[in-house]
Amino acid sequence: MASLQSWDEITASTLRSNKTLREELGDVINNVAPAETPILSSIKMAKVTSRYPQWLVDTYRAAADNAYIEDLPFTDHSKTVPTRAANIVQTVYRGGRITDVERYVEHAGMDDPLGYYEVKDIVEIKKDIELLLVKGSAITGTTDTACQANGLLNAISTNNTELSGATLTETIFNNILQLTWGNTARMPYQVYCNPKVKRTISGFTTNVTRNIDASERRQINTVSFYDSDFVDGMEIRMHRDLTDGDDTGQMVMIDPTYLASGWLNPLKSEMLARDGLRDRYQLSGHLTLLFNNEKAFAAATQIQYNVA
Repeated sequence: MASLQSWDEITASTLRSNKTLREELGDVINNVAPAETPILSSIKMAKVTSRYPQWLVDTYRAAADNAYIEDLPFTDHSKTVPTRAANIVQTVYRGGRITDVERYVEHAGMDDPLGYYEVKDIVEIKKDIELLLVKGSAITGTTDTACQANGLLNAISTNNTELSGATLTETIFNNILQLTWGNTARMPYQVYCNPKVKRTISGFTTNVTRNIDASERRQINTVSFYDSDFVDGMEIRMHRDLTDGDDTGQMVMIDPTYLASGWLNPLKSEMLARDGLRDRYQLSGHLTLLFNNEKAFAAATQIQYNVA
C-alpha cells in the first residue's frame, strides 16, 4: 500500500513539477432558489396585435317585475352598451455578454458559460412575468418611462376587498366568495395566497373528519381543497409574490380559463454582432395579461394572519 503524503510533501512535489493545485470542486452548479411560476404555467397563451389590446365586456340588467298592459303603444327600453376593457403590452428584456477568455477557459458545472447564463436569464424573466401577472400596475409609458401591464391585483376592482389588517376568518373568506357570486355566474376555483394566509386557511375550524391509519403516525394540518356554499373543490395554492410585507398578505381567486398571457411577440433569444473580444445576446418579449371580465375574479389585500 502506498504511504500517505503529508500536506507539505504534496505542496513541495507540486512546486517541483511546476503545476498548480486545483481545489476540489464538484462539477455541478447547485441552485435551489425558487423558480416556480404557477399562474403563468396554468393559463393559456394568446396572440395580440396591438400595444393596447381591448375587448368588449357586457352584463345583464337585474331582474325586475315585468308585467305589460296589452295593446299599449311600443316602448323603447334603454339598452346597456358593451364597454371596453383593455391592458397594456409590456416589454420584458435581459441582455448578457461573455468575453472570449470566459468561453475559452475550462469551467466547472458548465460546458459553455454563454448557454448557461442564457438559460438562467430565461428562468429569471419567467419569474418577472409571474410578478407582472399578479402585481403589475398599468403605466402607458413615455419616452423615459417603460410601459407596464396591469396585473390581477390591480385589474380586479369589483370584487376586491381591502381587509385593513383584519384577520382572515372563515366567515370573511366566504363573504368574499359571496361577493363574487353576486357579480358573476362563473365562480373562481383557484385561490393563490402567500404561506401565512395558506396556513390561516388551513386553520379554519370547519368540521372535518379525517380517517388515517394509526400505523402511519401522521398528523394532517393542511387544507388543499375547500368546499363552500358557492363552489366545491376550490384549490388553495401558495404563491411567493402575494404579500404586502411581513405583517399582511394578499389573495387572488381566479378561474384560469378566463385568463391568458397575450403575446405581441413571444420570448426570443438573439445573438448580437460581436463587439470587441466578446459575444453578446439578448432576450426579449412583449406581453400583457388578458383577463376577460374582471368580475369573474376576486382579491383581498392587507390580510392579517392568525399564525406567527
